[in-house]
Amino acid sequence: MKHKALARAGLGLLMVLVFLTACGQPKETRADIFNPNGIKVMPVRDSFGQMVNVPISPKRIAVTDQFAMDYLNALDAQVSLAAKPAGGSYTFPAYTEQEQQESLTVIETADGSLDPSALSGSKPDIIFTDNGDRATYDALTKIAPTVYIDPTLDWRSELYMYSTFLDRDTAARQYMNAYQKVSNAAKSAIAPVIGSGTVSAIQVQNDVMTIFGSTQQGVGSVLYQDMALKAPTGINTSAASTPVTIAQLQQLNPDYLFISTGIKDDTVEALNKRMAATANGSQWSGLKAVQEKHVYIVDPGFFNDTPPAKTYAIETMQTMLTKK
Repeated sequence: MKHKALARAGLGLLMVLVFLTACGQPKETRADIFNPNGIKVMPVRDSFGQMVNVPISPKRIAVTDQFAMDYLNALDAQVSLAAKPAGGSYTFPAYTEQEQQESLTVIETADGSLDPSALSGSKPDIIFTDNGDRATYDALTKIAPTVYIDPTLDWRSELYMYSTFLDRDTAARQYMNAYQKVSNAAKSAIAPVIGSGTVSAIQVQNDVMTIFGSTQQGVGSVLYQDMALKAPTGINTSAASTPVTIAQLQQLNPDYLFISTGIKDDTVEALNKRMAATANGSQWSGLKAVQEKHVYIVDPGFFNDTPPAKTYAIETMQTMLTKK
């Protein structure tokens, strides 16, 4: 089974990737070059500066979290082992294929955290992690060759780093090219709808409201750089995200608002009703986005800083803003 990273969130991008894969795959891969000579591993340096002896053609790939899995999905690399959600409030992002969710081998404890003993028993060929805790990394290296990739890199650099460990450099370039085409097409579709209107994206977690700025990281980079949408005057441009109150949001007063409330199957109507019953109800109701019915509820995965999440965010915005 091959997992297409953009299923559900990216049918159009998937078609592009299929075409490019057929036309652009190199004739020789690392396995073609080295296996005839009996070489089974390739040394590659990770973000810790460690030289990792990567198996030429790993069959059982493990990841320690959703973000690492997203990057491998973008490269169409089959992930076998992951810390699958055990319950509670976490669910897979909307862009993760149901088939993949069901097929992953669980390597977690009851509370959903990674279980090193379960991972060891599953005998992975290679482990990918973006957890910068050195003690955790050292423990994982005792189980299998472990690759740490710095999550603070911009997503294109990060994707390319993942690709170098799996001999998928061509797939990384194809993804980036296809992403550019998708974002360009979405810009053309959205521009006549919103004109000079301002756009904000907000995530609510544990009753804390966070707004995303226009740095290179986070969904703000998708809105204000890739999509060239207009940010409200006064938004913090020095951080990927910033806590914000309703009063501060009223000062920004965006024309369009994308919001993840953390409530399953939430609706704009239910959100407005809840807000109206709070002390800040009048401030919320006075927002231009609320008055013009330009508030859109999005999946929490909209805010993940990974390639599939960015594609999902673009296609979600285009669908919501252009639907009749």
